[in-house]
Amino acid sequence: MSFKKILSIIMGFGSIGVLSSVLAKIQGVLFPTSMQLFEQTIWTSDDIIQLIIKLVCVYVSCITGGIVTALFGGEKRQLIVVGISIMSVIIWLWIIVIHPLWFWALLLAGIIPFILIGNKIKQTFL
Repeated sequence: MSFKKILSIIMGFGSIGVLSSVLAKIQGVLFPTSMQLFEQTIWTSDDIIQLIIKLVCVYVSCITGGIVTALFGGEKRQLIVVGISIMSVIIWLWIIVIHPLWFWALLLAGIIPFILIGNKIKQTFL
């Protein structure tokens, strides 16, 4: 694999990780209780809304990661590698926290499609 393709994977993975972290931090500042969601075993409707916001933030991060991967010359193979790498991190998180199954299932199911959407956005508009 060429340096350019490896760089595209690193940049795509990094952009997803950084943006997800920044968005989670912003959500934590605006809604402090959102930082304890995964320590709970029962969720209120407000908690469900916070989980959905977290889900949307990760999806937005994946779209951004798809755009960044493509901007650095990544092709479908590199996009998939970025997606599988992010999924590995998500599975690790799933194992170490109390979780609502629906949240993690939707999160895992959306990673690669949203990364590919980011690639399509890059191809269409950039």
